[in-house]
Amino acid sequence: MSIGTHPLPRCRLGAAILLSLALPATAWAGAGVAQDAGGAVPSADASTAPAARTLDKVEVTGSRIKRAEVEGPSPVVVITAEDIKKQGYSTVAEALQTLTQFNGDVVGGEFNASSTQPDASFLNLRGLGVGYQLILLNGKRMTEYAASSGAASTGVSVGSIPAVVVERIEVLNGGASAIYGSDAVAGVVNIVTRDNWDGTHLRIRGGTTSHGGGDTGQLQFSGGKTWERGNVTYAFEQLNREPVFSWQRGNIIRTGMNAPGNAGTDRPTFGLDSALMDGGYNDYYWLDSSGQLVYAGDLDPAAAAAALEHTCRNMGNNYFPMYGSSSSTLPYSCGNANYYDGDTLANKYNKTSAYVSGHYRFSDALEGYGQLLVQRSRSEAAHRTSMYLYNAGSAYDVNIGQFEYWRALDPNDIGGAPMRLWNETTLSANVGVRGTLAERFDWDASLSLSRDEMKSSWKQLITDRVNRYLFGERVGEVDGAPLYRIDPTVLFGIITPQQYTAMTDTLHNRNLSQTSQAQLVVSGPLLTLPAGEVEMAAVLEASHSKYELGPDRRSVSTYQGADRTFNFTGVAGGGPRDRYGAGVEFRVPLLQRLVANVAGRWDKYDDISDVGDATTWQASLEWRPLDSLLLRASRQTSFMAPNIMWLYGEPVTNYDDYVTNYYQCRLDGLDLTTTAGLTRCGTDYHQGAWYVEGGNNRRLHEETATSNGLGIVWDISQGLSLSADYWDIKLKGKSQYLDTATLMNENANCLLGKRVDGTAVDPASAACAIYLDYVKRDAAGNVTEYFLDAINQAGIRTSGVDASLRYAWDGGRWGSFNVNAGYSRTLRYDVQVAAGDPWQDYMGCSYSSTYSCGSQPLAFRSRTNWTLGWNREDWSGSVYGYRNGARVNYQATGYLPSYVQWNASLSKKITDNVRLGVDVTNLFDQYGPKDSTMTWYPFYQNIYGIQGRAVYVNLDIDF
Repeated sequence: MSIGTHPLPRCRLGAAILLSLALPATAWAGAGVAQDAGGAVPSADASTAPAARTLDKVEVTGSRIKRAEVEGPSPVVVITAEDIKKQGYSTVAEALQTLTQFNGDVVGGEFNASSTQPDASFLNLRGLGVGYQLILLNGKRMTEYAASSGAASTGVSVGSIPAVVVERIEVLNGGASAIYGSDAVAGVVNIVTRDNWDGTHLRIRGGTTSHGGGDTGQLQFSGGKTWERGNVTYAFEQLNREPVFSWQRGNIIRTGMNAPGNAGTDRPTFGLDSALMDGGYNDYYWLDSSGQLVYAGDLDPAAAAAALEHTCRNMGNNYFPMYGSSSSTLPYSCGNANYYDGDTLANKYNKTSAYVSGHYRFSDALEGYGQLLVQRSRSEAAHRTSMYLYNAGSAYDVNIGQFEYWRALDPNDIGGAPMRLWNETTLSANVGVRGTLAERFDWDASLSLSRDEMKSSWKQLITDRVNRYLFGERVGEVDGAPLYRIDPTVLFGIITPQQYTAMTDTLHNRNLSQTSQAQLVVSGPLLTLPAGEVEMAAVLEASHSKYELGPDRRSVSTYQGADRTFNFTGVAGGGPRDRYGAGVEFRVPLLQRLVANVAGRWDKYDDISDVGDATTWQASLEWRPLDSLLLRASRQTSFMAPNIMWLYGEPVTNYDDYVTNYYQCRLDGLDLTTTAGLTRCGTDYHQGAWYVEGGNNRRLHEETATSNGLGIVWDISQGLSLSADYWDIKLKGKSQYLDTATLMNENANCLLGKRVDGTAVDPASAACAIYLDYVKRDAAGNVTEYFLDAINQAGIRTSGVDASLRYAWDGGRWGSFNVNAGYSRTLRYDVQVAAGDPWQDYMGCSYSSTYSCGSQPLAFRSRTNWTLGWNREDWSGSVYGYRNGARVNYQATGYLPSYVQWNASLSKKITDNVRLGVDVTNLFDQYGPKDSTMTWYPFYQNIYGIQGRAVYVNLDIDF
């Protein structure tokens, strides 16, 4: 049968799983060892658990063979719907964010800030990346998120799963491609929806944050009805959340004159600069008091500084002379520190979700079932690409010749930061029939569809309107470049809301991601050995996926009309992928207490990549020397098909007006290991350059991995159990998308033969062949163009340990208590860029690739979570906390201290049918540690979260 679907009476999956969470540890003496790994909260109090009984066989994520033991050869974390409530969260994404295995450098949960992927909530287990864990809904693949932030960015988002429909979430830690196919490299997340439920429930929740913004209202209505031959379950959820803006978190996200480098000094050093420069980048033009341009190179320093100051004041109240460093004697440019004021740190959204599932038993041997989930959401996010003006490439003026101009707009001057609106519709449907064959084998045949459609609109600057306003009409050409007679009072004047609006027009995008799948699963006892029955499961699958990105035609890089977009290039492209898979799995009792599990699978992919087909296998042992002790070991192979957007995304050609030329900085002797050197490099050595990103990447091949696991699960005494597991993963051919900063930094390393810390780099290495080929320079060392794309790295090897502890006891008149804790630590993370290159230790990498080894795969080396639950008569309470271990600072010169957050909840049953409660997340209003080496906005590593304390009131009513 398929995981998450309601079986026939002899296999009560939902009841068995929930019972496993409720039973004290010793109740498993006859059925095998079972516990929640990784910190999930028990669903019921141990003191009220039912008597021990022999469980029916159930299916747990990681295997298609039903078994009596919930714990098996691979650790599985179980998070129930009750856990999400007790932890104080409103959504599935917020709960998954605190998984101890989620240590990758991705901001999870709902409090993300993005004008390109506004409601995306991605997972990153083991630091391998967004796409390296398979996301299932009731055992069926979910389609990828339909919005891309570039040619590099797609993945499955859990943001479309409303909490009201969730019964539990099962997280398998380890490779499982031999069972599920592609993507199951770091683990499998199976979200199981409510099913076979009788009753009606209403939940109303409202809350706000201590520092403003993030006001939340949530209404959940769910119910169900069962009868002799079937059942129906339904649910509805409305979730509204207000945005959090940068100015509302001035305590940690400092902008304006309160930003570091500006506060308390007459030599401000922080701001986005605006200037007019000669075409050779020799010096600046400023506006003098008579309204004429003056060239700083022709003036004495004092006169040039006076002209610069006059220019800044003429642009608006929030522009000021900006210094390169606090020790500089004269300013170098006009700065504006308010550019980020309107940033949405958490996007505004409204979500409406509806769900229905049902079963009908045609006979004792045949049953039909189905589930349907639909969600509509509307999100709003700031869109800063419409707040930066410049002339891209060469342009000439009749008086000053070739020039380069750039200007950061102040949202306070133009009527507020432009907002982008997103309307998303997601649909997940699953229908099937199942039954028994010869009273021996279970079979399950199903069809499923997962679909995500995204439409967006916003006001975007238009090229001809911007150029006409800034530079006037063309009066000729010079070597094919436009010639203008510019008005300096316009370039350096105030831009009103009306003038800004006249430079924009409304754009409309439509994206679509869809996956349909047919599946047949057959499972049951195959034969009998002296130690017991050999169980088997076989699966046949076929699926069709398509991905379409449909930007406004004016934003596509190949569009040449005068009304093309300014400072924004839409990502176009799309294509199909067909997949066929067949697999078989066996569970073989070798001895009375020793069981072997073996599985193999073949997958065939039909797309433009070089994947072709892939074969994976899995083998594991379970040894139970005692009824209360499980020892387990596993080894498996897995694979990852190339990201579909990397295959089909059309090439994006654009102009990057802020490329930092690290090669020139180092040639000129700047010490990039110091803050002063980095600041000067970013200030004095930036330039413009054209680049091409992505474009039908047929060179990518599949990634393959081998992973191992070794663990113990032990019921020490009644109510006390623990588990500990070692894991390691070796991944070959990992697809890594190059970003601009990484490419420029690595290109400089290869040109100079060493890194900034003096470590030698071989210019003849395979990695340098990539980095040198992707950047073109002129004779003076300036970047003329560069290319961004995904490459297959040689390999990654990482390992670590997971542990969990669960304890429940009866406190007598004080009530009943339970404690649950989980811990994960990564022991190593090594990367080999190209075959033959040395392995590099990435454990200490900064997420700013300028200062370290190119990327930061791990957000935290270790993560811990814990819950203390309490029940006494009509009262119920819990305290939930998590700890993120030390994290490397921005410049990779040291480590930031650990971070701990506490949540708390308390509720009381008012009547038999009504419960009132309060939740507080981030009880002590803590933010992440300050990072003094982070010298640019937002001056804060927002992976720690920006919400602060939030208080919610809940009302639950059963009808």
